[in-house]
Amino acid sequence: MKPEIFATLVQQFFADYLTAQRNVSPETRTGYRTTFRLLLRFLSHRQHCPIDRLTLAACTPEAIRGFLDHLERGRGNGVATRNVRLAAIRTFVRFALSQAPGLDFLGTGQRILALPQKRCAQRSQGFLTREEVDAILAATDQNTWSGRRDRLLFLLLYNTGARLSEALQLRPTDLRERSVQLHGKGRKERESPLWASTARLLRRWCHTQRIAPEQRLFSNCRGTPLSHDGVTFRLRLAVRKAAAQCPSLHGRRITPHRFRNSCAMALLQAGVALEIIALYLGHASPQTTHHYVEADLKMKADCLRRLTAPQTARHRPHDEPSRLLAFLEAV
Repeated sequence: MKPEIFATLVQQFFADYLTAQRNVSPETRTGYRTTFRLLLRFLSHRQHCPIDRLTLAACTPEAIRGFLDHLERGRGNGVATRNVRLAAIRTFVRFALSQAPGLDFLGTGQRILALPQKRCAQRSQGFLTREEVDAILAATDQNTWSGRRDRLLFLLLYNTGARLSEALQLRPTDLRERSVQLHGKGRKERESPLWASTARLLRRWCHTQRIAPEQRLFSNCRGTPLSHDGVTFRLRLAVRKAAAQCPSLHGRRITPHRFRNSCAMALLQAGVALEIIALYLGHASPQTTHHYVEADLKMKADCLRRLTAPQTARHRPHDEPSRLLAFLEAV
């Protein structure tokens, strides 16, 4: 297999298959692009050759398993991220098999497609209380341009429950009098209401920063669009500062997505139906919303008070400890 064949397949995969044939969203293409950047660098290091000289033969099941292990152990990625990377690789392998049936890749490709998704425990998403949100917002330095930007972005995330990707692609043309037009996953659009204070701050930000109608609302100090990593870093700084005034934040890993969870939880605590919360967050099904909301201890205690404690059974002689049962338990 010649190196140019592999390079051509990768280029056709992104330029023709994903874009022209499947018309996937820009966010999906970005995710696939990140996967291949990491994969190509890993294969180059593994094969001891430049990336442009890699061939399709380098994509073996053993190499892909090694790459997935590298994501978890070397980069510290979670199982969910590992599975997303594997899904992108599987999509490319199916494309390669359809485009190059004459290449000696059929057996290898089928073995890659047989690599299983890794099971993982469904952990609680967690959420921020209103006091914790207020502490993070107060920790942003309003005497600096970046601090004012951070506070507005965090406030918008909590107000709308928007995904970070949705908030970062907002433009002045998406703003309404008391709402904002969000462009969600799968090209789904929804209009989310804004508090009067949030709407006022957004309009003031656009005016003072002289943001053109087609420019992004949130940029970095160089004037380019703000990245996910940049927001995560700025939030980490704010949380670290806020922990001094709000001890419950100390040592916690707070991501931008936590504002989305917190918005959903605040709506649930206010008595909003789960179906309405699903619409507010832009979920296709209320079932998805179950992963974002979690009853806190107070809500669980309120539920417990509605239950009647069972009568404790009286001790009976035949309830004495049994050596035989203990033996069976130990087997």
